Amino acid sequence: MLFIGILAVSTASIFIRNAQQNIPSTMIAAGRLGLATVILIPFCLKDAAGQYSKLSGKDRIQIMLAGLFLGFHFLVWIKSLELTSIASSVILVTTTPIWVALFSPLVLKEHITSKIIFGLTIAMGGIFILIIGPSYGNLQIIMTKQNLLGNFLALCGAWLAAAYTMVGRGVRDKLPLKSYVFLVYGVAGVIALLFAIRDIAQITSGYHSGFIWIFLLALIPQVIGHTLFNNAVRQMQAVYASIALLGEPVGSIILAWFFLHENPTFYDLIGGLFVLCGIFLALRRGKPEIQSLE
Repeated sequence: MLFIGILAVSTASIFIRNAQQNIPSTMIAAGRLGLATVILIPFCLKDAAGQYSKLSGKDRIQIMLAGLFLGFHFLVWIKSLELTSIASSVILVTTTPIWVALFSPLVLKEHITSKIIFGLTIAMGGIFILIIGPSYGNLQIIMTKQNLLGNFLALCGAWLAAAYTMVGRGVRDKLPLKSYVFLVYGVAGVIALLFAIRDIAQITSGYHSGFIWIFLLALIPQVIGHTLFNNAVRQMQAVYASIALLGEPVGSIILAWFFLHENPTFYDLIGGLFVLCGIFLALRRGKPEIQSLE
């Protein structure tokens, strides 16, 4: 179950890249979340509606906020894939658990340990290499600015995912996983749709193939991958779950190399190694808050 889940979520960037040839990124985000919600309707609607009606007003607000952050997460992360390499984008967005660990003392009043600080320091070094590294290459200045913006958007995606995780932490325990993700996907889909409407005019010819990629994006990494991955890691020891989390960017980079012939750069490899090692060292003995978003 874990292997299939990791493989499924790793396909997201490949489907997105193919869809972006004909469809604007905002519509890809809206389509992914909207179709995922529609696919889940036969399995979740009845139970989710009943369980939602029993929640307190505070819990309902938390679900809405979680959906808001998740919607913006996909909007900025998918946009980042237009501007930077798949390797940089998926590695930076995978830093979510580090930011959850860092901001939990401020938001949730949770204690931060020395191992988290140590891992965060290493991961921050990798983030610095990924974001600043390309500016020292031989790329034209416009490409350098594009890569910097893409990497920054991917990092923003990690921050938004961390906010989604922390906001939804309390209410998620009051709902079954399938009901929670159904409600949050629905809210996130509406948020993404509001931004997608203005970009409809940017759709190019050949959009039919783009919609096929969006459907695959909603089905495989979102519905299948997200569900299997989260079910698996909830039944594992923390050390194995932490290692499993690192499988997402690794799988994405391998698939990008195989299907899109996109080779990771020197900065991708070095920076990515620091980031992944930092995540593992920070979470290897704790019980990480793992969310598979991609």
